[in-house]
Amino acid sequence: MKKLRIVVSLPNDNAYQHEQGAAANSAAKQLGVTLQVIRADDDSITQSQQLLKLIQSPPDDRPNAILVEPVTASGLRRVAEASVAAGIAWVISNSDVDYIYQLRKTPQVPVFTVTQGQQEIGRLQGKQLAALVPQGGSVLCIEGPSMSSVAVQRREGMETTKPRSVQTTTLRSKWSEDSANQSAASWLRLATSRAEKFNAVAGQTHELALGARKAFQNSVDPEQQKKWLEVPFLGIGIASQVKPLVDSRVLTAAVITSVTMDLALRALVQALEKQSQPPERTVVEASSYPALDKLSPKR
Repeated sequence: MKKLRIVVSLPNDNAYQHEQGAAANSAAKQLGVTLQVIRADDDSITQSQQLLKLIQSPPDDRPNAILVEPVTASGLRRVAEASVAAGIAWVISNSDVDYIYQLRKTPQVPVFTVTQGQQEIGRLQGKQLAALVPQGGSVLCIEGPSMSSVAVQRREGMETTKPRSVQTTTLRSKWSEDSANQSAASWLRLATSRAEKFNAVAGQTHELALGARKAFQNSVDPEQQKKWLEVPFLGIGIASQVKPLVDSRVLTAAVITSVTMDLALRALVQALEKQSQPPERTVVEASSYPALDKLSPKR
């Protein structure tokens, strides 16, 4: 029997996506499938072109399936339609797109989603803010690109659970520590960016929180530097990445998430071998570290 060929398309190579790629490669070895991991460098056009080239290649060169985390919230609808039409299974990771149900109506190949549950992650971060800033105040939020469904959904979730008395200032960044550092460093040049105005800093990933923290550490004003580093920092990431940061007090709290690629790949291979259709949407769990009842305002 010919080995299954699966392509994994990741949006970038930040800390989380690096773990996604590693999880996919490990699962592929265990499952005995051929895996190709490609990255889009945070460019939706590049991602679309990379995948269309594979889909439009000669039939013998096409993969059996594509497992993709889209760069943007639009989720590559046309590429997905082309993939399914060519008999290539289509799996979405970490994005809730509106076309999966439609593609599953004519189930020629497996089509499904495996996601972290981005709104729940945002809700957990909002609850952490409620525990750390119960009397209200201002929070500096370091968020991913506005076109990213991950950034949008995490923000929507946070807004539902943070206290109304907590006001937010948002800085946009690509999904990397360096980009967050540059964004925060530029913002620090403004006269309004004073540490005493803020009660917490919340990053939509731990890398974004660390990038902002590095900018504050490099502040030319020693007094402001000291005040910024006394503010609670919050982040989001997998356990192996964020627990040490909380334990060493670099972060005050974090939302712990999981990789999705191993779970998605196992469900995909099983579906291809059995010619079945997995559940339309599977969500991996997230949790607060420390537990919410262990968090309290900084004295």
